[in-house]
Amino acid sequence: MSRGLIPVDIKDEIRRRVDIVELVSAHAALKKSGRYFKGLCPFHQEKTPSFHVDSERGLFHCFGCGTGGDIFDFVMLTGHLTFPEAAAELARRAGVQLVTSPQEAKQASEREQLLRALDAARLYFRAMLETQGQKAGSYLKRRGVSPEIAERFHLGYAPPGWEGLLAALKARDYGPEVLEKAGLVQARSGADGYFDIFRDRLIFPIVDLQGRTVGFGGRALDDSQPVYLNSRETPVFAKGRTLYALAWAREAIRDTGEVLVVEGYMDALACHQFGFRHAVASLGTALTAEQVMLLRRFAPRVVLVYDSDAAGEAATERGLALFEEAEVSARVAVLPSGDDPDSFVRKHGGEALGRLLAGALPMFEYRMAQAARRHDPGTREGKIALADELISVIQSVANPVREAEYLRTLAERFDLPEDALRQRLRSRRRSARAISAAGPGAEEVIPRSERARQEAERLLLHVMVQEPDRRAAIAGAITPDSFVTPTYQKLARALLVSPQADISVLRERLDDDAAGLLMRFAFEPPHVTERDKERAVAGALRYLAEVEPAAAEQRRLWEALQAAQASGDEAELRRLQAAYAELIVTQKRGG
Repeated sequence: MSRGLIPVDIKDEIRRRVDIVELVSAHAALKKSGRYFKGLCPFHQEKTPSFHVDSERGLFHCFGCGTGGDIFDFVMLTGHLTFPEAAAELARRAGVQLVTSPQEAKQASEREQLLRALDAARLYFRAMLETQGQKAGSYLKRRGVSPEIAERFHLGYAPPGWEGLLAALKARDYGPEVLEKAGLVQARSGADGYFDIFRDRLIFPIVDLQGRTVGFGGRALDDSQPVYLNSRETPVFAKGRTLYALAWAREAIRDTGEVLVVEGYMDALACHQFGFRHAVASLGTALTAEQVMLLRRFAPRVVLVYDSDAAGEAATERGLALFEEAEVSARVAVLPSGDDPDSFVRKHGGEALGRLLAGALPMFEYRMAQAARRHDPGTREGKIALADELISVIQSVANPVREAEYLRTLAERFDLPEDALRQRLRSRRRSARAISAAGPGAEEVIPRSERARQEAERLLLHVMVQEPDRRAAIAGAITPDSFVTPTYQKLARALLVSPQADISVLRERLDDDAAGLLMRFAFEPPHVTERDKERAVAGALRYLAEVEPAAAEQRRLWEALQAAQASGDEAELRRLQAAYAELIVTQKRGG
C-alpha cells in the first residue's frame, strides 16, 4: 500500500481527524509562538528550539535539520514505520477504515507482527501473575508494591517452565521465528526447537511513547543470574534509546517541567507509588546520549537519583557529562549510603524524598563535592589533581557564561587563582583549536548575476508556496524552464503545473531535496517586507522573463563572436557584430 494507493479523500479525512499538535506533543514539548507551535526537534539534538508545527495546515518542519512533513511523515519517522504501517496506525487513531487489498490484509509487516506478538506476551505474563504468580505476588507484597501500581504498569510473571510462553503464543498462530525476532524465545543450541528466555521472573513490560509493548525486563525470583534480565535488541526495541515508565510519566513531566531519573524498575515504581509520577528509569544502565536527547524534548530540568554505591556514583558522573554537553539543567539528589530510591522512599516516606529532591545539588556542585572526596584540597598536590579533574569537566561546556561561572566557583571554593585555571583550560583546548584551525577552504564566490537569478527564483517560489492564488498569474509570465537551479526547477514545475494543489499533495510529487525546500518555504517568511512584496515580485518576474533571457542571449552571441573571430569567418563575424549591437541597443531601451 504505497501513498498513491490510498485515495486522496481518505488521506484528507485522516488529516482532518488527527490533531498534529496533539500527535507531536507525545514526542516533544511544544509552546505556542505566533501562528506556530515551537519546540526542540525530536529528530536531532539542538539547544535552541527550531522545530515548528503548523496546526492549521497539519505540517511540521525543523529549520535545524530540515526534517518536515505531515502527520504520516511524523509517524513514519518517530516509529520507524513504512507508509502503510503509519497510515494504518493513524487510521486506527482517527477511526477511519482503510481500503486494502486482500493480500495486504493477509500479510502484516514484520514490525506489526513483532508488536502484536509482544503485546500477546504481555497479556500472557499478566494472566500468569494472576493465576500462577504466588511467588511473584509474595515478592511484590514484600517489596511494598501496591496492586494499583502493579496493574498500572502491567506487571506480570513468567512461570519456571521452558516452553510455557512458546506454547501459549504458538496456539495463537505466532510462529517461533517471529517470537525469536521479538526477543521472547531462543533457538536451542545443537538441537531442534526453541525455549522461553524469561523463566521464573517478575516481568516489567517496556512500552514506547505510543503505549505499545516493545520489550520486557525480568527480575529473577530464584538464584538465577543475572538478577535482572532485559530483552535483547530487536527491530522494535533499542535499550539505549528507551526509558522505562516515560509513557506513564509524560503528563506529569509536562506539568512539573522536570523529570526525575532513577536507575531501576523498582525505583521507578516506588517513586510513582509515592506520588513522584515524573520518574523514569534508565533500564539499569548508565544514561546514553540518545536518552538524554529524549529527556530534553520533554523537560528543561532533570534530577538524577541513582544508587549511592560506587557504580551508581560512576553512572551519575557519566550522565552529568552528557547533560552538560546537551546544556540540560541537571541536579543530583544524594542518597544516604546503602540506599537506593526504592529503599529510601519506603523507609522514610514521600515527604523525606521530596526534601531530598528539593536539596539536590546542581551538577557542577556535585562534581566539586565528588572531586574533593577523591583529592585532599588541603594539600598542594590534592588541589592540583582536583583542579585538573574539574578543568576536564569545564572543557566540555559549550556555554561561555556557564564556563565563566564554573571557573569562578572553582576558584573561590578551593582558593585557587582564577587566571591560572583559565590558562590551564586554554592549554587543554589548544590542540583541539589547532586541529580545527585548518578548517575548510574559502567559500566559492558566486557571481553577482548568478546570485541575482537565484534570489529571484527563490522569492517567486517562496511566494507561490505561501500564496497559492498567485500561482496562476506567475504561470502566465514564466515557465518551469525559467528556473535554472535544478531543485528550484523541480519545485517550480510542481507549483506551476498544479496551481491548486496543497502542500501535502505537492510533497508526494517531489524528491527529497525539492520536498525539503517546499517545507522550508511553507514555514519561513519571505525575506521581503509586506510593503515591498509587490514590487519585489514584479522585479523577480521581470528578471526571469526578460533580463535573464536577454543576458543569456548576450553571452551566446559573445561566445559566437569569439569563435567566428578565431576561425577568420569575416561574413559571420559581421553578422554577429550587428546582432550583438542591436541586442545592446534593445536592452538599453528596455532599461
